[in-house]
Amino acid sequence: MISFLTPTFGIIDFVIVLGISQGVFLAFAIQAIRDKNKKANQILSILLLTASVLLIGKFLYSYDEHNSFFFRIALFLDLLIFLFGPLLYIYFRRLIFDEEPAYIVPYISFIPIGLMCIYYVWTLTNTHSEIVAMGLVGELQILFLVIEALGISFNLYYCFRCYRLIQLYTKEKPNSLSYSQNLITFFRIVVIVSSLFFVLWFISYLFFYFLNIQSSYVNYNTIWIAFPVFVYVIGFYSLKQPNIFRIPLTKNDERTNKKRLEDNELYNLKKKLEELMIVDKVYLHHKLTLIDLAKKLDSSANDISWLLNNIYKCNFYDYINKYRVEEFIKKIQDGEHLNTTLLALSYDSGFNSKSTFNKAFKSKMNDTPSNYIKKSYLA
Repeated sequence: MISFLTPTFGIIDFVIVLGISQGVFLAFAIQAIRDKNKKANQILSILLLTASVLLIGKFLYSYDEHNSFFFRIALFLDLLIFLFGPLLYIYFRRLIFDEEPAYIVPYISFIPIGLMCIYYVWTLTNTHSEIVAMGLVGELQILFLVIEALGISFNLYYCFRCYRLIQLYTKEKPNSLSYSQNLITFFRIVVIVSSLFFVLWFISYLFFYFLNIQSSYVNYNTIWIAFPVFVYVIGFYSLKQPNIFRIPLTKNDERTNKKRLEDNELYNLKKKLEELMIVDKVYLHHKLTLIDLAKKLDSSANDISWLLNNIYKCNFYDYINKYRVEEFIKKIQDGEHLNTTLLALSYDSGFNSKSTFNKAFKSKMNDTPSNYIKKSYLA
């Protein structure tokens, strides 16, 4: 019979219970948001629920560490540690890249959690008191050392892969977007903070196993309470996050110099493109994408990308924003800046943010908007 001791409920327990309830709430609240980063948010909900379940295990064990039933649950839920890295990577990839079918990590990524399941089954062949006794005399130290090393390296590996995704997104977005989505800072913070948790875990691992030092603040348990709380921060951010345009993953050879279009096709496409830009002024659409432009031209995104890269010698971002800068300059020449702000004029010219406008203007004119106006008047 399981004996339940009278528990003590402290501030840490309160924080854990609050974290559990918030995680479950966020997981379902995110799913209630329709048609907004749906495929990515499906993974985020799983990640939030995983964090909540992990906290439940920590809470039950701290509630009564001598209870055999709670010990078994906490031990089993520790398997979830090997899900955080892959889930975070899938969330990132689905959030920023457009892939059909939706990306999932290879089955090989679940080998560590499979090995942990084998370890857990082995623990079931021993009683709670036997496992505790083996731990006290050091019989399990090598096993724990290997498991923690695997957990640290596995999750750090996926943090590194998330970082590489950010690099790839930064490289590819000018070929598909004409505006800024302001995602890079968010992604970098998530990767840096996540990596920090695992680095701190690695430090506590070295202290405990090799220096025989056990910190009350930086250890396995505190890190795995703090990390789920951080996951909740991601969840709260996603609630107010706008629908993100996911850029296609383009192979390098699709933008090489190899000719994709016949001369007559190239001539007609250039003519239609210039008409869209000069007559229809499609660049005034704040969130114009390569896919939008390809649809208007009744062409493929790959053909448009090849045309811009090889004929116009620029990417999509620079091509569209060149027309926006020219539109802004025209408004200045017409004196519209005398009756409104420069920021308002930039929005009227198709830009969606002050930073994108300033960057594009300086790139084309080699000057700031305000200095350009001053020089124009002096001239």
